[in-house]
Amino acid sequence: MSGDADAGVARRLAPRWAPDAWTGVCVRVVAAATREDGGARVTTPDHYLAAAWAPAVRGPARWPEAVVIGSPTVTRALDELFRHLPDGAMLFLAARDDVDAALAADILLACDRNLEPYQAQAVAAFARDERERVREAIARRYTDSDSGFERFRARVLGPAR
Repeated sequence: MSGDADAGVARRLAPRWAPDAWTGVCVRVVAAATREDGGARVTTPDHYLAAAWAPAVRGPARWPEAVVIGSPTVTRALDELFRHLPDGAMLFLAARDDVDAALAADILLACDRNLEPYQAQAVAAFARDERERVREAIARRYTDSDSGFERFRARVLGPAR
């Protein structure tokens, strides 16, 4: 990409969330690699999934409005994403814990019939790994332990064995 294109993408990134900004995410889903394909050595670049959710006028939305894959840079993926947003729309890049990146990956897998097999495999692995990362975060952050209930239970049933 040219410096002008990079600057164009940068101008459309919101430095902080605002009610009129689109919410987006951009994550690497395919790592650059060299592989054998039909006896030929093939080098493939990094690929990034980018997705955007419409401004939260009526509250947050689960489903992204657009999901794309771009390579070889984040800027290229974001430039592709901006082609699906209204002219002049600002995009706030959220963290993976702020949006459902696995859902975006599942949408990409279901809707992009042009994915090469290595891309589809990597995107599916990303979605699987992302769901596992979320499961681990849930296990760390949430519990059914309630000290008040435990005291009540001990009074009613006696000490736990």
